[in-house]
Amino acid sequence: MEFLLRMPEGRHQLSDQTRTDFERILRELEGPLELAAKRLCRNQADAKDLVQDTLERGLRNAETIEMDRNPRAWLTTIMHNLFVDRCRRDSKKQHSDTDILHIPQPEREPEPIWSRVTNEQVRRAVESLEPAFRNVYELSCYEGMSYAQIASELGIPKATVGTRLRRARQKLQQRIREESL
Repeated sequence: MEFLLRMPEGRHQLSDQTRTDFERILRELEGPLELAAKRLCRNQADAKDLVQDTLERGLRNAETIEMDRNPRAWLTTIMHNLFVDRCRRDSKKQHSDTDILHIPQPEREPEPIWSRVTNEQVRRAVESLEPAFRNVYELSCYEGMSYAQIASELGIPKATVGTRLRRARQKLQQRIREESL
């Protein structure tokens, strides 16, 4: 077996039987673990490091697994968790590098014309509309009537109500824009 199996310092030793069983399992699973690590890491060196770390973590916790259960799933889960931890750690390194950069704030955009429009300007613009447009606009915006109600009230087709309302709004925008400049 290519990987070094050694208990970390300060830990109690495994029984001979547990260690023998665990080494047998590791020999059987070394190939599948390497393939899984290569798929995760996408390079040979990182994959070998990941498998070594997985085996060390597995050896440290060998007493917690029942050898007749599914040791492959157990070790694969350890590998996956180690890989996710590495990705998070690497992500934090990238973020800390970008924190050093000084990104200028965007220039503040000028306030839109509409934010400075007063109620008095709107009232004067509505009063300056031709009666056909002003009537439709007032019934829709001030009275809250539907197109069908306005059409019935004024005796015009419903489509005409929509057209007049759209044109009234365009005229209002144009007049207010001219007055504000």
